[in-house]
Amino acid sequence: MQQRLLTYFTRQSEQFMLNFGIARGSYNADAIHDMRVAVKRTRAVYQLLEQLFPEDFDAITEEGLIRDLFRISGRIRDAQVQQQLLDSYAASLGTTFLEYTRYLQSGEKRAIRKFNKFLTSFDADSFLKQKQEKVSELISVASNDQIRHWIIRLTDALMKSAGEMRTGQKQDEHLHEIRRRLKQCQYLLTVFDQNDADYSRLSKTIKSLDKVNDLLGDWHDVFVAVEMLDRFMIKYSERELSGENRYLLLHEKLDEKRERLQAKILGYFEEKLGI
Repeated sequence: MQQRLLTYFTRQSEQFMLNFGIARGSYNADAIHDMRVAVKRTRAVYQLLEQLFPEDFDAITEEGLIRDLFRISGRIRDAQVQQQLLDSYAASLGTTFLEYTRYLQSGEKRAIRKFNKFLTSFDADSFLKQKQEKVSELISVASNDQIRHWIIRLTDALMKSAGEMRTGQKQDEHLHEIRRRLKQCQYLLTVFDQNDADYSRLSKTIKSLDKVNDLLGDWHDVFVAVEMLDRFMIKYSERELSGENRYLLLHEKLDEKRERLQAKILGYFEEKLGI
């Protein structure tokens, strides 16, 4: 399991560098997405190492500049996704949202400028080589049993988060946490020994939640859409927007979809998982 974990981390670091090279030259939406997925996958290893070595490894600190890059590139990604989403709503509603389209385009350009500015002081290759050395060193002293134990613990924590969503009022926060933990466990399960007695149980748990993963992704996009539209409408509240009712209608449709997706996710948890 040691070697599989190290191989996994190395492969994801390579995928990051490949897509980072494409993204920095073209801001290609797919490359930015794939670069960010590689970061999430290496982040899962960091989270595991934090559990294994709480005194010697802090995931947030170790992410360092990669965390900043992830955040900045996320702004580019959000603006790109929201433009695609807005086009689909404009078509279904039979109207246009030119002011909001320009707002999103402007936001994407600002994010790209920040991305470029960040790159002037970031040597990704040297940074990852340094992290590779530290991660390799720690994995080499972690036993297979320890790695196994904490992957199980992290998966059980995921199910606990899903269960807690049935209580309290902070369902959006719970959904964000479930989405994050689900991906983390999906990534780590790939290094788990498939002949292990616990693999079947863990795999069944992850697969049962994987069926709701697309819903979680759609919910997240709509959640971000509502937040961004709110900021746009507040910014332009004192100006005259042509056909302002269009934006109120758009907001209403987004809210309806978010509530619909949330209900579907909750229903799945209750009916299929019994939580």
